[in-house]
Amino acid sequence: MGNLNMKERLLKYIDQGRIEKIRQLLEISPNLINEDIAKDIQQTPLARAVWRNDITLIQLFLDLQANPNNGGSSSITPLMWACKRDNQQTVSLLIQSGADINIRSNQGFSALDYAIIHGNYRPALFLFEFIQDVLDFSSYYQFAQENDYRYVNYEIMITHLRLRTQYELIPNIFEKPKKQQLLDPVVDPRESWGNFIYRQIEFKNPPMVERNELPFDLQPQNRIIGKIRQQINGLPVEKNKSLQYSQISPQNQKNDSVEIKNQNQISFS
Repeated sequence: MGNLNMKERLLKYIDQGRIEKIRQLLEISPNLINEDIAKDIQQTPLARAVWRNDITLIQLFLDLQANPNNGGSSSITPLMWACKRDNQQTVSLLIQSGADINIRSNQGFSALDYAIIHGNYRPALFLFEFIQDVLDFSSYYQFAQENDYRYVNYEIMITHLRLRTQYELIPNIFEKPKKQQLLDPVVDPRESWGNFIYRQIEFKNPPMVERNELPFDLQPQNRIIGKIRQQINGLPVEKNKSLQYSQISPQNQKNDSVEIKNQNQISFS
């Protein structure tokens, strides 16, 4: 009970930044320096200080012999927290203090992976000088999507990491690629029933494709259901005439033009 009370006080002092109180408490219970500070906060004092981006407390705990590789029961090390929190200064300090850059969390990610996942280029670039072991782009995209993280263009980010591009010179890695506008959009008839039902429940728009990407027999002008879908979504059933003409080869366009001209000429012979 006494140890639990001490942990509660330690957590309170950390969050308040009360250095002298922290010193006094750890002199009484030095073992708390490398233990979880609460049942529902599975962080060591050092990991908590890194999470708070409190460089003064971080240095204090390191001076008091906190293990730089022990982040608590959550398996997220202080170095991983520094990468998640985009703090290059702390990343450098922890490595100088013996932090292991090769440790992986229970989720299978290294500190470098976490910097990449969150789009934190500066700590990622710093770590890239020591380790270049990165995962496939799809692994980062899947994890970010499952956890509702902000969009990061991982292809661009990792490409510039490999080029060692300075932070000031990289393009905007948080900008989503612009979707190419369809010239002749039609509702995709290949949509599964499961996705169709889900769309109706969530009031989402149907999947769209270019008309000419579909086999001829699946194009809406050739199917009753296709015509209905196009009309419901305010789209033309028939192919745009101008698009039809633009897809004719230049030579055929020239031949058609000559033929029409000849037909319009009056013969005096």
